[in-house]
Amino acid sequence: MVFKQTRRVVFCETDASGRVHFTQILKWVEEAEHGFLEKIGVSVFSPSQGWPRVKVECSYRQPFQFGDEAKIELELLVVGASSLTWGFQVRAVDGATAAEGAVVTVLVSEDGKQEIPAKMRALLERAKKA
Repeated sequence: MVFKQTRRVVFCETDASGRVHFTQILKWVEEAEHGFLEKIGVSVFSPSQGWPRVKVECSYRQPFQFGDEAKIELELLVVGASSLTWGFQVRAVDGATAAEGAVVTVLVSEDGKQEIPAKMRALLERAKKA
């Protein structure tokens, strides 16, 4: 399943050059990740567990400016023992890829890294194949 989300660039996301600050792209991807997980019924965060990022790769190809529309596409690529690998593309209105990359998250509890529980794994695997 490729999760798609569209958003418009707001002024506070831009830097002094008038372009979107590079960190905003990663925030948009994180928002899409949360939307994906919520859609399939997997908790994004609770007091006892979460999904911190342990690796991020991003290639920036084209800038966004205030008022531009960005289309975020997120796909779950790998479900590991305790980690998820996500691939993403952020596209401009004309379909051109403005940014692309991958993010690895790890399920952690109060005791540190934890194995993805069977019920959660089933939901993730099903979504990955859809």
